Order: sequence, then structure tokens, then C-alpha cells
Amino acid sequence: MVDVVTTGQAAQLLGVHPSRVRALVASGALTATRSGTRWLIDADSLDRHADLVTAGATGRPFASHTAWAAAALCDGMDDQLRADDRYRLRNRLVHAGGAGANTCAQMQRWLSRRATSVHRYRIADRDLKALLVTDGVMATGISAADTYRLGLATGGSADAYVSDDTRRAVVDEFVLIDSERGNLTLRVTDADIHQAAVAPRLIAGVDLAEGTDARTHAVGCALIDQALSKLRR
Repeated sequence: MVDVVTTGQAAQLLGVHPSRVRALVASGALTATRSGTRWLIDADSLDRHADLVTAGATGRPFASHTAWAAAALCDGMDDQLRADDRYRLRNRLVHAGGAGANTCAQMQRWLSRRATSVHRYRIADRDLKALLVTDGVMATGISAADTYRLGLATGGSADAYVSDDTRRAVVDEFVLIDSERGNLTLRVTDADIHQAAVAPRLIAGVDLAEGTDARTHAVGCALIDQALSKLRR
């Protein structure tokens, strides 16, 4: 399985000019790492972008703080926005999925910059619960399933948001091993997450919706709709 592709290969796959691929990387729509003078595009993020375009999802992704503010707004939490910014953001969220776009795909695109990086590790099953209750770790995705009564089994996996400092600390404490197919996903964010044990529904829903399993994807999309429904009443 190919994990990364070059800018030129990504351009061919998407049917666009390489400059467009570089713009997508700069906007956060594609995940990439620099190797010398080249950008190496994460193949999974390329697939997700293509799927979102096919589903009619358009518009520039939200900045990280706006993505988290949107999630807080949906759950009635402190979004730390000015009144005029809150009004505009609420209006965008209420009308998400208009003009034939898929609401779930649209939210995946808008919230694609919610994390600054994503890391996968192998962790012993006995350590999963202890890690999720560590200070500075916020459960999301499959690890938020019980909180939101989604009826999904974790399957011995965990998913969480952390700051980069917390990520480094738990890597040392739990002796985490880098593994692309690992059972632990840590999503690094610069959002203030220290007071929350579980991610807001919009964030957790998008994390689930990006999964490759059809049922997990469907449950994630349903959670997104549930989060947005409060704003539409």
C-alpha cells in the first residue's frame, strides 16, 4: 500500500496543476511533509480530499481555532468568539450542505485543520484506559462512543486529542511505539482542551466519519447531524 505520493503524482490523480496541489497543502486540505525540496503527500488525505470534492464539499477549511469554536458553538460551550463572528459562523453551519453538497463531507472539509498533526502508535491494551484519563488527553472518535451512546465497540483502539507537550509526555510514560497500523491515534492540536475529557460532538463526529469502516463513517455522519441540529432549531 502506498503511504505517500509526490506533488506531481497527486496532481495527476486529482487532475489539477501541481501548483493547485501545493495550494491545498498550504491550506491544510492535504497532509504533507517536506523531504528536501519535495513535498510528499499523505495518500489517505489525498483520497479523503477526492471523496469530499466528489461529494460536493467546497470552501476553504476553517482555521484550527474556528473549527474548535464551531464545535463548541454546536454544543452550547464557550466558543470564545465575538458576537459578530459567532453570528457569521452559526449562519455558515446552519446552511452547511446547501446547493447539493453532502453535509457530512462539507464538515469534514471545513474541519480538516482541527489538528496540526496526527500520530499513530502501538500501545498495550492494559494501558489504554489509563492513557485516556491522563491530564491533557481528550477522547474523540471511537473513544467518545460510550459518552455519546453510539453503539460502537472500541475494538482495542483509542483516539484522542493532545497538545504536543502532552504527546511527548505520554509517549515516554506509556512507552508508545510508532506504528502506522497502531491501535492508538493521537491528534495534536493547539486548541485549549485541558478542561474537557471528551471532544465536542462535531469534532468526534468528523473523526469517526473519516474512518474507512462504513458503519463507523455512518455513525460519525449521524453525530455531525445531531451536533448541527441544535443550531437549526
